[in-house]
Amino acid sequence: MCASRRNQFPCPIARQTGPLKVTNVAHSKLQQAQKEGAHATVFGTDGQRYTGEWHNNQRHGRGVVVYQNGDKYEGDWRDGLRHGQGTLWVRGPDGRFSVRYGGDWADDLPGGQGVFFDGSGNSYEGGWRAGRREGLGRAVYSGRPGDGFGGDVYEGMWSGDLRNGHGTMTFANGDEYVGEWRDDLKHGAGSFTYTARGRRYDGVWEAGVPRCGAYCEVRPAPPGAPGSLPCVQLAAPDGVLQRAADGVAAAGAGAAAVASGGVAS
Repeated sequence: MCASRRNQFPCPIARQTGPLKVTNVAHSKLQQAQKEGAHATVFGTDGQRYTGEWHNNQRHGRGVVVYQNGDKYEGDWRDGLRHGQGTLWVRGPDGRFSVRYGGDWADDLPGGQGVFFDGSGNSYEGGWRAGRREGLGRAVYSGRPGDGFGGDVYEGMWSGDLRNGHGTMTFANGDEYVGEWRDDLKHGAGSFTYTARGRRYDGVWEAGVPRCGAYCEVRPAPPGAPGSLPCVQLAAPDGVLQRAADGVAAAGAGAAAVASGGVAS
């Protein structure tokens, strides 16, 4: 899931499985924790400490855990796992906490609806499944930390933590793409507006590359105006493609005939 390209960012929310390992010092507190309801803080041998509700000696209900690195989770638990509504906070070098993820959890990972911040101006708000972005969501890339101002913005569909389906990418320079995506690349029918140039491409994309379409001015200049750009497109794209395919097939047949010692007709 980790990526370094622009318009991508990782969502590093680790699974925290297993029961809390309790020290001998906290044995008496563990005995209390085996009861139902809220209990005092229990300290674990793995550096965690938990304050909240228990059931069958597992974190269950509402509670707060502070991890060994200083990060903390506050919210719902089920059978020892983060499950329900909760917020994961990360502790910075200055000791201050900032939200890494807030929203729905399922089996210790983001699942449902939630908001993610990476602390570097990247954020995502929308659907999650098994810790990955899924369904409808909005992502901000390389924006101002805190509010995302000045960043690129994608709004649309996700699958498998990647942009998949229909979506709109609005770039910080004013350019905009509206159309289909596959595995984080423009793929299928889509329109790209080059705002600074005053031009737009409408057509088909393949793996992020425009393949066949029309390139026009967004606001056509008056007829005869210097620098005006006429709308350029294929008059009969289907015919052009068919003739090209026929030419390739004929060339292949000719090459095969020469290789076998015959003469191409």
